[in-house]
Amino acid sequence: MYGEAQKVLGKGLSPFTRWLLGIVTGLFGVMLVLIAPEMTRPFAIYAFGGFFCLTITVMCVTTGKVRNILGRLIGFFVFLLSAFLFIYELLEGKLISGNKSEPSVLNAILFFFAFGLPGIWFAVKGKFPITPHE
Repeated sequence: MYGEAQKVLGKGLSPFTRWLLGIVTGLFGVMLVLIAPEMTRPFAIYAFGGFFCLTITVMCVTTGKVRNILGRLIGFFVFLLSAFLFIYELLEGKLISGNKSEPSVLNAILFFFAFGLPGIWFAVKGKFPITPHE
């Protein structure tokens, strides 16, 4: 059963799903760029909307090397973001917060392991380590 699931997952998304995801992500990116000037710190909104959302849009509508290079670029930036967050919280933040939504060193470590390490793995290898067990 696992092997069959891997075959289906290995095929990727259908063209319709890729285009739908690309259009929706692109609209989110445009919306974020348009509302950014009204924010107190618009740089993060510009970066997320302009870079991540629009890059994901291009990834959804392209194939081959372009998609792979953009995916690696996003993985690298997610790693950098998680490493920066960890260092910042280590220098400025509390060790443990009372709530999961509040910044802390522990939450930064969890973010690094959940997103940063897979991001750098994908940036270096170009794929995630999936091996079928039959």
